[in-house]
Amino acid sequence: MESSQSSSFSNDCPLESPSCWCGLKTRLKTSHTKSNPGRSFFACPKYDMGDTRCGFFIWTDIFNLLDQNLRTRENKVWNMWDDVLLREYEVQKREDQVRERERMLKKNHRILLWLYWIVVIVIVLAWFG
Repeated sequence: MESSQSSSFSNDCPLESPSCWCGLKTRLKTSHTKSNPGRSFFACPKYDMGDTRCGFFIWTDIFNLLDQNLRTRENKVWNMWDDVLLREYEVQKREDQVRERERMLKKNHRILLWLYWIVVIVIVLAWFG
């Protein structure tokens, strides 16, 4: 906005005001220009003070769209993170099942080996005995 345009200060914004480029909390103002009458915007507290301003300015409707877009993306990221954690849990569960099956196979292998030698001994004793 040009310095010849007027604005007023307002505190009725449901959003938390963003910080400007100089690190200050922006103020919600309302435009009183012919091209944007009644349109709200966030601006640096130094806005329209000559050369000392940082130049930060954003319309609240655009800020709301950016905020909604950011929140939507953030929700997608959290949903993806939940999916990753769920899949990690499922992989861990399957790894545990595979380990248990491997343990049982080794146990069964030992049992079969013992049975094999018992049968061999019985056959040898029956054959020569």
